[in-house]
Amino acid sequence: MAAVNNRRRRRKIVAEINITPFTDVILVLLTIFMITTPLLMNSNSQEVTRAADGDSKEGGFSVDLPRASKAPSLQTIPSQIVIAILGDGRMALGGEAISEGELKDKLLKIKQRDPKTLIVIQADRMVNHWRVVRVMNIATEVGLPRLAIATVEE
Repeated sequence: MAAVNNRRRRRKIVAEINITPFTDVILVLLTIFMITTPLLMNSNSQEVTRAADGDSKEGGFSVDLPRASKAPSLQTIPSQIVIAILGDGRMALGGEAISEGELKDKLLKIKQRDPKTLIVIQADRMVNHWRVVRVMNIATEVGLPRLAIATVEE
């Protein structure tokens, strides 16, 4: 009889839920949300409209420049050209909209005149990063490695 009682005791089903793994997952999710929420709130609260002091005109095109703590003056450099990248992705050089192919041709002509020409890129602050990198690559491909990105002092 003792053996029968032991079998019955062993077969008893445990109806408890172990909540320790569940609690661990909830705490990890809570931590992730606590970290990412302020970051998302800051990115949404940034001003999307263009400020008058951040606008730059390149040949009639308005470019909203990004802000930096110290914007060095480029007025002292005698040989420089400005390439504007507009908010919609178009490029402008010398007041006229140009394509990537035209940009490469014009930069080759500029290099023939002065290989030490500084290329100043005025990219709208809402432009995708790859567009700025593409202009920088085109400039270095043609042999104009002196590059600068225009900003507005904060």
